[in-house]
Amino acid sequence: MILECIATSLADALAIESSGGDRVELVSCLEHGGFTPSDGLVRAVLDAVSIPVAVMLRPEQDSFHYSESQLSVMRRDALRFQELGVRRVVTGILDEDGIADVTTLSRVLEGTDFDVTFHRAIDESSDVAASLERINKYPRITHILTSLGQGCVDENLDCLPWYLEHARPRLILGSGITHGNVEHIQQSLPSKEIDLHIGTALRFGVATNPVDAQSLREFVKIVKNLNLHDEVHIENESSAQEVTIDRTLRVFKDAGFGLFIHFGLYSLLGGEYRGKVTPFLAEWIRLSFDIPDNEYRQLAASFNPTAFNADHICNFARTWGMKYICLTAKHHDGFALFDSSADSFNSVALSPLGRDFVREMSEACARHDLLFCVYYSQAQDWDHPGGLRAYQEAPPAPLFTQYLEEKCIPQLRELLTQYGPLAMIWLDTPMSMTPAQCRQVKDLIRSLQPSCLISGRIGCDLEDYITTGDNMLPRSSQKKLWELPATLNSSWGYKRSDQNWRTAQDVIRQLTKVRSRGGNLLLNIGPDGTGAIPEPSIDVLNETGEFLRMFSDAFYGTSACPDYPYEQDDFYLTEKCRRVYIHLRRLPSNNKLRLYHVENKPIFAKELSTGIELEIATIKDLEGHACWNLDLTAAESVLSRSLSRWGSVVIEVGIEEDTLQLSNF
Repeated sequence: MILECIATSLADALAIESSGGDRVELVSCLEHGGFTPSDGLVRAVLDAVSIPVAVMLRPEQDSFHYSESQLSVMRRDALRFQELGVRRVVTGILDEDGIADVTTLSRVLEGTDFDVTFHRAIDESSDVAASLERINKYPRITHILTSLGQGCVDENLDCLPWYLEHARPRLILGSGITHGNVEHIQQSLPSKEIDLHIGTALRFGVATNPVDAQSLREFVKIVKNLNLHDEVHIENESSAQEVTIDRTLRVFKDAGFGLFIHFGLYSLLGGEYRGKVTPFLAEWIRLSFDIPDNEYRQLAASFNPTAFNADHICNFARTWGMKYICLTAKHHDGFALFDSSADSFNSVALSPLGRDFVREMSEACARHDLLFCVYYSQAQDWDHPGGLRAYQEAPPAPLFTQYLEEKCIPQLRELLTQYGPLAMIWLDTPMSMTPAQCRQVKDLIRSLQPSCLISGRIGCDLEDYITTGDNMLPRSSQKKLWELPATLNSSWGYKRSDQNWRTAQDVIRQLTKVRSRGGNLLLNIGPDGTGAIPEPSIDVLNETGEFLRMFSDAFYGTSACPDYPYEQDDFYLTEKCRRVYIHLRRLPSNNKLRLYHVENKPIFAKELSTGIELEIATIKDLEGHACWNLDLTAAESVLSRSLSRWGSVVIEVGIEEDTLQLSNF
């Protein structure tokens, strides 16, 4: 749970951070409900605080249906906020019928890459269900600020189950929360994945007063010390779990791009042991060189990665365009990066500073609005006598069962109960686990965190989504959601000798292919033994992130288009919200691009990053099939520059239908 607090000044923001608030909502004129703050205030707050800041984007007017001149002001403000480094805006627009207008909101935010909190305009909507249906389809809206209806939150708590069922974005409850009712409100919440929003209660009920630090500390004490219910209690538990998983899968699919982090004792060795370089993966060095147990265990005493900073990694991930992070909580070597009473072979018990890296990353992801996931090797464990070892004879079945009961299941329970909500548990190499053992793992996860996704490597077809082979891209879209785990060089863990780095163009092309086929890309970094990220990784991903900031709409919240009927490698397609995105890899001859067998009538076409309009028309080919004829001449110089730098550029085409329609031969 995040405690979001309203600030109207730099002093407010500093007081919120120092008193334990988790996120700042920066506004002006709180007494009027909050308007867009000045550029100077935004810059000062962003420079001064380290916790996340969400900035209000709202012109000075009472209603949420805006004129063109007001929308123009909002567009200019949004572009300035982008330049200032704002990561999240709080805004909302209703159409003339009083329903959430995400089409207009998309135009206002064009050229930016903010995440969006849709504010309490939802509570003024004439049709909340219709508004949520639109909001759910716009992936940049990751949160909804609401009082669950007219009036105050505590008066509308009976509406909360309906909102949880119908809203994809995470809920932030606000309006009327006080010291007197916050405990009742919090104890009424069925999930930890709901945030609280406080404004005038921090100011003794007077909107023009400054934040009172002591008042906030009292809120923090109440909120942080209460135990929330872990599950939504619904009579049909199976149906409830299906609804919960479906919602998480939608969020996961929309996210599209995640950061994998392979980090552990093997990072200290850098792929080398006694002067020899492993020819295999660096993180497998304990097995590949058969390092004696006592010798490998002694590495923990020198595991002091002072350069490992979870907040810095989260900042990098956001800059690189990633929406979720997956950290290796325990890899095959058996060393855990978290506090475990099940096995003392962990970073808290044995490393010099006793750091819990899973907790550090979990808390940082919450501060930076990133989904947090953990990798856990459930079958292989080269430290426990009952753990499996690849390419070796399995231990006797009773010994493996002992490992499951003594280490695997207890450690999974610790991860699921002590580190907040997990978006996913990334399991790996089930090998010879029986169906009953795989089911035992799944049932544990479902019972403790019903919304936590289970990766494709749980075994026995019990996954929530498909995990492909390492660096292995499916040739076409799949019937089920899938994820590609991929490396930036030839190893997952840090390998000093491996300088086979991919380029930003390589990554962009891979991500484009993945998204065009309906998948997610989980791209890996391997920090070294000090915890530092290798510079080539940073360079490649900085370049990738710059590209994604320019073309974000074509990657997040998109779906695979129907398979294009002809084999070609000149472009790829994604779509969402009556938009088709053509990811162009090279300029066609004469700047004329044709897409064959397309039945949709195009409304407009433009180069996505600049908005340069392009001519597009539907014509018939010689066989009488409809096709799009797109003239790229107007944007030729822009297209050429992007293709030269990134190997890709995106054309956006508007259509009347919800999805691209291709005719048969």
